[in-house]
Amino acid sequence: MKNLFALSSALLLLFGFFCPALAAPQLVTPQPAFHFGTIAEGDKVHHVFTFTNQGDQPLIINRVRSTCGCTGTLLSQKEIPPGESGEIKTVFNSSGMRGPIVKWIHVYSNDPINPKVRLQINGVVQPEIDFTPRRLRLTGMEPGKKHEALVTLTNNSEQPIFLSHLTTTPAVLSARLSETRLEPGGTANIKISFEIPAGKTHQNGYISLKTSSPRTPKIRIPVFGVGHAQTR
Repeated sequence: MKNLFALSSALLLLFGFFCPALAAPQLVTPQPAFHFGTIAEGDKVHHVFTFTNQGDQPLIINRVRSTCGCTGTLLSQKEIPPGESGEIKTVFNSSGMRGPIVKWIHVYSNDPINPKVRLQINGVVQPEIDFTPRRLRLTGMEPGKKHEALVTLTNNSEQPIFLSHLTTTPAVLSARLSETRLEPGGTANIKISFEIPAGKTHQNGYISLKTSSPRTPKIRIPVFGVGHAQTR
């Protein structure tokens, strides 16, 4: 038994001597995710991700691709020697976005084990003016009869915001503002009256208004009306 164990150990040592680990690059990112917290809609977030070639062959960055609203730019050389580091700069533009946000940057390289590495930036975008619901959907409507609903506007900024030029389309949709001045942290309601014309099963429209906010100068709210299912 001792001889068998000794022979096995010798074979393993011999195999390891003649079969060294294959040389290859290895892309390692110490912090692949960045949380930017809560920002105002329209703000931009700048962040630099670092990565290291922990392999024993040159690491080649073939491509950097990002999702909508975010850009990724390689700041270092495309070829990273063993033991050296590189940087990727990301810029996230929050214009037109709100709520929890997750964006991805994809890094493609010649790392044979992990040829695509995903970097993430995430956080919350708070609009200067929020409105709920963002899309108004009314169901079970009886054609030819008016139905009412509310949309609530909230001022998330630190300055008063003025509302004006409230318009609706088509003619079967009308709306009225409860307030034209929104104090910081204050709310206002849009009272909506909507009907589906007789003989129709559905009707769409929208509400629009202007604001004094430079970040959100105009608000547009789609309205969808769906009538009762017809029975025979």
